[in-house]
Amino acid sequence: MTTTPRRRRSEIAETLRRRIVSAVSAGASRHGDRLPSAREVAAEFEADPRLVLAAYRILAREGLVSIRRRSGIYVAAPPEVSGGPAVVAPGWLVDVLTEGLEHGVPAPRLGDWLRRCIASRRLRVAVVAESEDQLEAYCAELREDYGFDPVPFFPDAIERPGGAPPEMLAADLVVATEPTAATLRAVLGPLQRRVLTLEIRSDLDSAWRRVLAQGPLHVVLADPRTIPFFEHVLSSVRAMGEVRVLVVGRDDVSSIPPNAPVHVSRAARRRLEGQTIPGRILPPTRAFTAKTMRELLALAVDANLTALKS
Repeated sequence: MTTTPRRRRSEIAETLRRRIVSAVSAGASRHGDRLPSAREVAAEFEADPRLVLAAYRILAREGLVSIRRRSGIYVAAPPEVSGGPAVVAPGWLVDVLTEGLEHGVPAPRLGDWLRRCIASRRLRVAVVAESEDQLEAYCAELREDYGFDPVPFFPDAIERPGGAPPEMLAADLVVATEPTAATLRAVLGPLQRRVLTLEIRSDLDSAWRRVLAQGPLHVVLADPRTIPFFEHVLSSVRAMGEVRVLVVGRDDVSSIPPNAPVHVSRAARRRLEGQTIPGRILPPTRAFTAKTMRELLALAVDANLTALKS
């Protein structure tokens, strides 16, 4: 299917939005920082600069970026909201409230209605991943961002005598990345259990690009089985700087320089609880693609609307 200019513009805007929010949240960018020009982004995406500029204009209308004529494009600096996200796009908030009104929901009631549509019934989700770091990250994202109750499993759970464990069979949904998801579908499909493939973002490295330009990035993990995953994720940025991977219990975490940027997995944080981790700790980034986010939210909303009707 041919991608239309409008769809391509939206895809570029979505990627740029995710990069900017991730970079600000991770401390790699700040409000007022200059962003890559439309020509630079166009070269990266092999797109028309005019299309990229149109994507930037979408973000400008949301209040996420500021386009200054003859100067460049910058991260917008809206007022900080106590307890709110690191990046507040007021134009986007207005769009959401306006769409609510167009669908018959008054602005003061939209928040409560949305909460009921996502929090009336919590879905129980069996999460299958290859390493402790991935399991804990995926479970945390499903719990914190979607309101699910995740139950973690390693892939060998379905290979044990007696087949898949009862806790997995009792879940509303089973999720995993490929090729594990394909194996699970073969085993659980005949049992009428739904398996959703988790697609992991290919631009997870974007929040660390500026960090790498400032010096070596240290990655602290709990499970050595996660190393191949991180090697793949960071393959496109290794040329920009050094990445040093440390595993808790195997490597000396205290050797990290005091001012070095450090990504610590959630599982590693738990293992190191009570121990000071040197360096500048980067906030965790979301792992799932926009497609996976939409699939998960669609399942949650469908289950909650059904619960509200009963």
